[in-house]
Amino acid sequence: MYARGVNMGVFMEEVVFARRASGLVRELGFQDAFIWAIATPAASGITFYSVRMAFTYPGSNAALSFLIASLIILPITITLGIMSATMPRSGGMYVQVSRVLGPTIGVYAAWAMVIGWGIAIGLLGYIVTGILGSALIMAGHAGGGAGFISVGSAMATQLWQTIGGIVFTLFFWIVSLYGLRYVKWIERILFYLPLAATILAILLFIGIGPGGVSKMFDSMWGEGTYMKILSAARDKGWGFPGFSWSATIASLIVPFWAWTGFESVTFASGEVRDPKRSLVYGFIGGYIGCMILYTVVAWSVYYPYQEFIGAYVFLANKHPDVLAGIMPAAITPSVPFFAASLSGNLILGAIIAVLIALWYANSIPPVFVSTSRTLFALAFDRAFPLKLSEVNERGCPTWASHVTMIWGIVGVFVAAFSVDVILGILDFTMLNFFWLMGLSALLLPFIRPEIYKMCPVQKKIAGIPLLSILGLISFALGFWIVCFSILEFTYSVAVVMAVFLAVGFIVHVWQYSRNVREGIDVSKIYTVLPPT
Repeated sequence: MYARGVNMGVFMEEVVFARRASGLVRELGFQDAFIWAIATPAASGITFYSVRMAFTYPGSNAALSFLIASLIILPITITLGIMSATMPRSGGMYVQVSRVLGPTIGVYAAWAMVIGWGIAIGLLGYIVTGILGSALIMAGHAGGGAGFISVGSAMATQLWQTIGGIVFTLFFWIVSLYGLRYVKWIERILFYLPLAATILAILLFIGIGPGGVSKMFDSMWGEGTYMKILSAARDKGWGFPGFSWSATIASLIVPFWAWTGFESVTFASGEVRDPKRSLVYGFIGGYIGCMILYTVVAWSVYYPYQEFIGAYVFLANKHPDVLAGIMPAAITPSVPFFAASLSGNLILGAIIAVLIALWYANSIPPVFVSTSRTLFALAFDRAFPLKLSEVNERGCPTWASHVTMIWGIVGVFVAAFSVDVILGILDFTMLNFFWLMGLSALLLPFIRPEIYKMCPVQKKIAGIPLLSILGLISFALGFWIVCFSILEFTYSVAVVMAVFLAVGFIVHVWQYSRNVREGIDVSKIYTVLPPT
C-alpha cells in the first residue's frame, strides 16, 4: 500500500497509494494511439448530427463548422499530447491536473468527465442500433424480404434502440474484462472497416455530384422521390435558408460534441508502450487525420445533395408521416443513408450503411476504457473507494468497469428520452478538462519543476517554456468551449448537473474521512506521480 519516497528520481517521504503497483499492462502502441484519436470521436457527430445541422441550425455550413472547431481544439491536442508524455499515467488529465492544481480540482474535473463519458457509451449504442435498423430496411427493399423491413423498422423504434444500447454496453463491458489486448484488436478491426466504407462514400458523393444526385436517389427509392421530398418540405414551411455566419458559429456545438473522446488514449497513458513517441506523434497525428476526415465528409455529403438534406431532415423530424408517404420507408437521416442512396444498388447500399455505422461501435471501447481508468485512478489516489482500484489477472480494473457499465446503461435511457438536450451536457462534461489541463501546463514548469524535467519538449521562447505558452492558449480556448457548451443548458439540466456533481463529492468526502480515520495523509499522494 506504500510507494517509497523516490519517484522519478525525486526523494520524498513514504506515500500511501492503494498499493505499490497499478497492476495495469502496457498493451497499446503507436498504431493504437493513432487509431483511438480518430475512432473514438468519429461517430454520431459526423455521421448523424452533421446532416441534422441543416435543420437544427438553418443556414450553417457543416464543413466550415467542423473545420473551425477542429482548428480551435488543435492547440489543446498538442498540449495534451506533450503533457501525457510527461506524465504517462492511467487517469490522464486527472493526474496532470491534480498534481499541479490540487486534488479537489482534479476530482471535480474527473468526476464530471465520468458523468459525460458514461452517458456517451449508452448514447452511442442507442444511435447505432437505429442506424443498423435503417440498413436492414434498405436490405429488405433490395430483395431481402419483409422480414428485414420489419426487423429494421422495429430497431428504429425507441424500445428496440434502448434494448440495442443496453446490449452494446454489456458486450463491450464483457470484452473489457478480458483485458486490453482483446479491446485493442477488436478496436483495430472496427476501425479499418468503417474507414474503407467512408472513403467509398466520399468517392460516391464527389463522383456523382449535384448533376446526378436526383437520378441516383430516384433509382433507389422510386421515380420522382427526390423532387417530391423537396416539394413536400417547401409546402410544409421549410424555407431553404442560405448561408449564415451566425448559424455556422452557433452550430459549433455539434463539432465540439463530435470531437469529444479524441483524447481517450491519454486516459490509458499508463498502458501505452513508448509513451513519448505514441502520445506525442501517434496521438497528435491521429487528431490531424481525423480533422481532415471530418472536414472532407462534412463537405462531400452536402456537395451533391445541397439543399435536399435540410428538406429531408425537416420532414423526418417535423412531418415523418409525410415522408413515409413519399419514401418506401422513412429512414433516419444520416451520412450512411445518404451515401447508400447513391450506391445504385440497395444491397451495396445496405453494406455501406452497416460498415459506416461501425464508427459508433468502435467509439464505445475507448470510451469505456477511459471512463474505467479514470475511476481507477481516483481510487488509486484514495480519492474514491479503494474497491474501484481492484484489477483482475488480465490487468483490467474490475469494479471500475462494473460501475462504468452501469453508468452506460443509464446513458441509454438518457438518450431514449432526449438526444438533442444532452449535447450541452456531454460537451460540458467531456470537454471541461481541457481548460484545467491548459492551466496545469501553463504552471507546471514553475510549480512542479521536478516533473517538468520529464517533459519531451524543453524549448523556450523569449525565456518562457513553450509548454507554458501552449498551456495558456489551451486554457483560454478550453474555457471558451466550456462557456459555449453551457449556453445549451436549461434550468432543469443545470439542476441535474449540480446533483450529479454533488453525488461525486459526497463519495469523495466519505473516502477522505475514511483516510483520516486510518491515519493516512492523502496530501502527500499528490506530490508524486502514481506508480506504474
